[in-house]
Amino acid sequence: MRTRNAAAKFSIALILAVLSAAAFGQSIAYTPGSPILMWKVSSKTNSAYLLGSVHIWDKSMYPLPAVVDNAFSASSTLIVEVDMTKVDHEQLQQLMMSAGMFPQGDDLNQHITPETRAKLNEFTSAFGVPPDSFFKYRPWMVGLSLVMLPMLKAGIDPQNGMDMYFLHNAGDKRVEQLEDAAFQIKLFSSFPDRDADHTILHALKQAKQSNEMLAKIASYWSHGEAAKIDELMASMSADDDADEKALSHRLREDRNPHMTERLEKCLQSGEKCFMVVGAAHTVGNEGIVKQLQAHGYRVEQSVVEAPAK
Repeated sequence: MRTRNAAAKFSIALILAVLSAAAFGQSIAYTPGSPILMWKVSSKTNSAYLLGSVHIWDKSMYPLPAVVDNAFSASSTLIVEVDMTKVDHEQLQQLMMSAGMFPQGDDLNQHITPETRAKLNEFTSAFGVPPDSFFKYRPWMVGLSLVMLPMLKAGIDPQNGMDMYFLHNAGDKRVEQLEDAAFQIKLFSSFPDRDADHTILHALKQAKQSNEMLAKIASYWSHGEAAKIDELMASMSADDDADEKALSHRLREDRNPHMTERLEKCLQSGEKCFMVVGAAHTVGNEGIVKQLQAHGYRVEQSVVEAPAK
């Protein structure tokens, strides 16, 4: 029962954290004239907005710059990756249990060495989490949980993420989701279990570096430094093996064309769209911004406006 309770604690947070930049405890100061991770995309007949989202953060990022709220107010359709306000949490919980836990008679202990288990125990104990809480998790689920632990320990609330901010303030706007939680769980659960040691040790390394990483992300996001976010994402997976690189590509680049196509439909119609997707999808050579530019649309990065005198 304790194992299932531990899984329940992490499941929703993990889904919200998919492919996001995440930061916490940072004091955000938006500088007038500084770019932000939002772009105005224009065709000959219409325009739409693309916002690179931080799925999990704290209240220090609010209020958002006026240019963001104004763009949102002028839009009639909000497009997000997953509409978490409509998710059946009980069903989501069952999906996580089914995809993220070993079947009866199997557990993580049978897939990792005693040395890896000792390092896992040491790390989780430092956060007050009983080590055996993870033993029924498959390696991909353990890896996600380990990276999330510092954020959860710091009291991060997924309700403070950008997606939830806009969903809660959508009012009478039409809300559309690009994917669903089941699709995202399926992506993660496609990762093979065969090299559990590598997966756990790699996750522990990333988790231990999280404070430094989060500070960088907070700075890059608040200053609209898209190139640096792309570089950071690349550095985080630099020592991944072939399977991990393939999964990373499925999670990030392979999903970008569908997002780009949906925004193009907005531009080709009279629909006033405001799209909010993980920041990692917007940046890089295969990101949505580059794809839209390659398709001939005008793409302008938004800047923080000076406060009215």
